[in-house]
Amino acid sequence: MIMYTRYKTGLLAGLLLLAVSCKKFLEVKPVDTLSGAEFWQNKNDAEKAINGAYRLLLEKFLESTLYNTGDFRPGWWNWFDKRNLAAMGRNDLLGSDLGSSDGSDRPRNWTQFYRAIAAANLCIDRIPGIADPSFSERERKALVAEARFLRAFIYFYMVRLYGDVPLQLNPYDTEIKARAGMLTVLDTCLQDLRNSQQDLPVSYDDPTFRAVRGTRGAALTLMAHMYMWKAGFEPAKRQECWQQAAALGQQVMDLGVYQLLPYTKEDFQTIFKGRSLEGIFELSLDINYGVEFHSLIAQWVLHEPIIHSSGNLYGGFGSEITPKREWLDKIYPAGESDKRFDIWFDDPYSTKNPQSAMYLKFSSVSNPNTRDYDANFILFRYADLILLRAEALAYLGQDAPAIALLNMIRDRAGARVYSGGGGQALQDAIFLERAKELWGEGHLWYDLVRTGRVMDRNQCENFLTTEQFQRRAWTWPIDMGAVRNNPMIIQNEFWSR
Repeated sequence: MIMYTRYKTGLLAGLLLLAVSCKKFLEVKPVDTLSGAEFWQNKNDAEKAINGAYRLLLEKFLESTLYNTGDFRPGWWNWFDKRNLAAMGRNDLLGSDLGSSDGSDRPRNWTQFYRAIAAANLCIDRIPGIADPSFSERERKALVAEARFLRAFIYFYMVRLYGDVPLQLNPYDTEIKARAGMLTVLDTCLQDLRNSQQDLPVSYDDPTFRAVRGTRGAALTLMAHMYMWKAGFEPAKRQECWQQAAALGQQVMDLGVYQLLPYTKEDFQTIFKGRSLEGIFELSLDINYGVEFHSLIAQWVLHEPIIHSSGNLYGGFGSEITPKREWLDKIYPAGESDKRFDIWFDDPYSTKNPQSAMYLKFSSVSNPNTRDYDANFILFRYADLILLRAEALAYLGQDAPAIALLNMIRDRAGARVYSGGGGQALQDAIFLERAKELWGEGHLWYDLVRTGRVMDRNQCENFLTTEQFQRRAWTWPIDMGAVRNNPMIIQNEFWSR
């Protein structure tokens, strides 16, 4: 097994095996065209290397249920026979049920994240030295900034999964490393992004790059998320973090390149297919390039006539998991209109049979027989950014602009506008709006953790006690291979039993 923090030049060249061309974002290229003395010669090589780093990250998401762990760990689902998802929903991340299907135990292993980081590190190191007269200084800086953005995003994702992680920035450093404190990791990435985000393009001329390549808006959104995470774990700097997040959110909005698209039965799937005007950052899935995915929420919350039901549940008309009535009543109060409830759900309370409810938000199914899906992994979108900024403003006591932002989201959904006061009531309303708007996009668990609501049994079915939280039960256990291969790696306290 490769030691996770050892990176050698030969290994890094080999990591570009999955690199892709700049025009065909998911076209796999053979290793001998991407490594060796003939590589790193021109702009095209640099584009291939950047795309290869994206592809390595995509491979991490394709191997398991990683994308939706943030939706499943809080609970609020009827799990029925899905033992692996039920294990997530009771925080049983070491038992045998978790790995019983769908690769649900693989988020414990951070190897692939570090492979993608290694590729990004190599891009940062090698692209500036490419001697190609047609490769302008502006283009070089943009690609290096994109690699820095991608590296920062991976570290942010890892911090939310594992807490402290080894920080590797030098592609040739072969020293094993202990885990760096998560706030140190985030501060390092924030400084990196502050220094490079201006080099990123606001948008791309090529529409196939929309949202699936790093942009200034994506970097600013990532920074806002980092500050909101820091606010939850660095009490002395909360005010500063909220101020930074609010200001970064304003910068994204001022770019003028993102829109809230209409929620209609005819059009809403455009958003969740990907590359829409609402998308800020996504990982690209496209059946046209042979990339589709099985272990996504769509597989378990849909049935005939959209996909073939697993095991012919109720004659094909049963979903494998369904939302609990208690949760639906919490985010969609009875008697209040909301387009999202109308268009994202079919028979939400399972009146036709015990498992007939469907959650239609992600229903862009590429193959109903194999239950595969080829729409993008939506990581950041405009509605998320608007609500994140509203949250920061609410914590700062700037109630009027916070309410205005909250009502932008509610108005788009045809929901009752918020007319209450500020303080805790407004903060709670924004949290629930994020839970409603972003459910199925992997945010809920992390929102619960960073706000401390994960310790409130009324807001999190799989709640943690204060003692469990402090011992980092909110993290994932680190794969024992990393612990065995690197004596400086110490398991998260809660999982070291």
